[in-house]
Amino acid sequence: MPEYFLWFDLLGIAVFAISGTLAAWRNHMDGFGVIVLASVTAIGGGTLRDLILDVPVIW
Repeated sequence: MPEYFLWFDLLGIAVFAISGTLAAWRNHMDGFGVIVLASVTAIGGGTLRDLILDVPVIW
């Protein structure tokens, strides 16, 4: 796999984590809620991306 795919993968995970963080922040969650929501959206978004691209899902 070319190295730039890895960078796009990491960028996608970061964007999903930021999206979860912003959603938690808008709902006035505490630090634990922010971390949980950011993690769930990052992992879920990465998994969804892998399923759409038909590549093996690796956690």
